[in-house]
Amino acid sequence: MVDNLPDIQETKPKIKIPIHQVGVENVEVPFLLESRDSMPQYNLIANVSMRTNIRDDVKGVSMSRFIGTLKDYLGMPLKHNLIYKILKDMRNRMETDHSYMKFEFKFPKMRQSPKSLNTFPLFYKCSFEGQLTSFDTSKYIFKFYQGVTVQYSSYCPCSSELCNHLVEQGKSGFPHAQRSFANVLVETKEPNYVWLEDIIDDVEGAIATLPYPIIKRVDEQEIARIAAQNPIFVEDAIRQISKALNDNKKYHDWIVKCTHEESIHTSEAIAMNWKGIENGFNGRYYL
Repeated sequence: MVDNLPDIQETKPKIKIPIHQVGVENVEVPFLLESRDSMPQYNLIANVSMRTNIRDDVKGVSMSRFIGTLKDYLGMPLKHNLIYKILKDMRNRMETDHSYMKFEFKFPKMRQSPKSLNTFPLFYKCSFEGQLTSFDTSKYIFKFYQGVTVQYSSYCPCSSELCNHLVEQGKSGFPHAQRSFANVLVETKEPNYVWLEDIIDDVEGAIATLPYPIIKRVDEQEIARIAAQNPIFVEDAIRQISKALNDNKKYHDWIVKCTHEESIHTSEAIAMNWKGIENGFNGRYYL
């Protein structure tokens, strides 16, 4: 092999402007994830993004260095402290001030049908996100975020009331429901790190109308009964979830977006809310 091949990245840029973020996306990585509810570790595949900043006198970075940084950590259980180590290593290799990475993956959690008690895994879209910022070599600011997407059903209160009105007139109607989703992102800090299952439980505990992978007729009847007793607008859903997130004192900050995929409208109903701490999540941070 030739050791003295030219490296265009070592040249100086023609336009001296710093770049806030440069890196790679859509990197598929196998990793291990520990579960709160079971001792074994899950072997999962994540879609990874990695970014860093560069100074105005640096032309660019070696994209292979991002992947090379990940290579040294394959086979280790992915946690907040491992993400911190990867970010610190990435910063040192790139000789930059700031580093960022995000793991997006599907996390399995067992779900049992309400009546037939059939059990089957339900996969949740989840993410781990880390940011490491430093203004000198001795001080680092590390931020760690965990994201989950929880599906639920929203039984329309207007539809329910209109059908009740038809019943009073001796007629019949059929209420409608929407497939709905809550996208939640929480920030945690030491010593209050939480499991993904904790976040999922908080959201699902706030919403009564949940989906199941396997349902029999007795399950479907029970699901319909629960829905009829718990009609919710998107505003109701996000308030219930917001209260659950506020009640968990381990969350330093949180933001949530609820989406109800309307069945009789051409649009979707959405609502967003956030904790509202100083310098925290706000409407500019979209989920």
